[in-house]
Amino acid sequence: MREWNAKVARIDQPMPGLLTLSLRGEGSRGVLVLVTFPGALAAGLIDERPRGARAIPAVSQLRRHVEGSSIIAVDLSRRAIRVSLSRAGKSLFLLAAAAKPHGAWWLCGPDGSVVVHSPGAPQEAPREDDYLEPKSLAELRADGASALDAHRAAYRQQLDRALQRQIKRLTRKLDAIKSDLERAATAEDLRERANLLLAHIQEISPGADHFEATSWSGEPRTVRIELDPRKSAIEQAQDLFAKSKRLKRGLEVAPKRLEAVEAQLSQLRRLREGLVHEMPQKLAAELQTLGIETTAPKERERKRKRTGARLPYREFVAADGSAVLVGRSAADNDRLTLRIAKPHDLWLHARGVTGAHVVVPLGKARPCTPEALVDAATLAAHFSDLRGEPVVDVLFTPRRFVRKRKGSPVGTVTLEREKVIAVRIESARLARLLQSEKGRA
Repeated sequence: MREWNAKVARIDQPMPGLLTLSLRGEGSRGVLVLVTFPGALAAGLIDERPRGARAIPAVSQLRRHVEGSSIIAVDLSRRAIRVSLSRAGKSLFLLAAAAKPHGAWWLCGPDGSVVVHSPGAPQEAPREDDYLEPKSLAELRADGASALDAHRAAYRQQLDRALQRQIKRLTRKLDAIKSDLERAATAEDLRERANLLLAHIQEISPGADHFEATSWSGEPRTVRIELDPRKSAIEQAQDLFAKSKRLKRGLEVAPKRLEAVEAQLSQLRRLREGLVHEMPQKLAAELQTLGIETTAPKERERKRKRTGARLPYREFVAADGSAVLVGRSAADNDRLTLRIAKPHDLWLHARGVTGAHVVVPLGKARPCTPEALVDAATLAAHFSDLRGEPVVDVLFTPRRFVRKRKGSPVGTVTLEREKVIAVRIESARLARLLQSEKGRA
């Protein structure tokens, strides 16, 4: 292939941070690779096209404009790569820049106007004309292997950071479960105090801040019970009974939750240990199956701001084509449930734990199909503190039976009526649902 006597036969984005242009010349072939990870900007020419993900819509648009065009020149600066092209007598240039989290690209016309750009990229391409230096075919071929090595190293580094973030999150969750177990051990003590209050109800003065009574459980001993002067003794006994019941219920599920989180931590640590030897795209697919984001929260927020108004929910697609909306945070849960969901929509939430509000939009008099119900319940379980459990109880009810009490914490609601589905988490179903997320880069 003589100096740039080639046309673009195919363009792909097989992995984050990597754009490839398959070139064909007179009896020769090659693949121009553009690496756009921050800190690893590189370009090179290799023999075989890297395989990877299917084309996203933006890449499909890019193909329509670029495939079949002649390549004129490749220029490189410290921040961007420019590939000059010509098609049917019209000049185009593809600009790829190192930007967080995976880089960005723009296809521009001769006047610099943007024809199509990568998801999340700014509307205008950066101006690099004064800093670009031409790269010859020989230089690009010599840099091909090192460009791919730079991409693999940067991709591994990003995945390693994602693993570290998830390991830290699960470690905090593990500590919280252990604390729950320690608190659950006080359940019997709370029940005993409640019984003592009821047994001595006539002796407790209104407005008292404490009460002492003798416990005959085991060795006789004096028990001091702290009281809230604003509540009656009966109310406080009921509160103690309720708290004891919650703690006992937590004691029943906490060991299984502890075991599940420990298993997840062990799995993530094994993945991290094998990061050096595994191909990064294989590890990225495993993290995606586990529902682990590979970009930092700040980068995801920055990307959302660039792409437009932030929605309070993530949208997935059930097997029957129904949309399934999942709240992003406690405040977003309130927005999704109270402002966006319609009275006839189906509302779901993992039972007894903190988690996302999930809504299946339904038309009036249109029931939720069994398949959509299981898919939505699977997402409600996954985006809750019971993530990783094999079976999770999920509450569901029409949105009209969900209420928000005045003064209740953000994201907290009460249900007038509900049903429960015990959903068994199927890895294939969960992976399909996570892959179906709309707007996923």
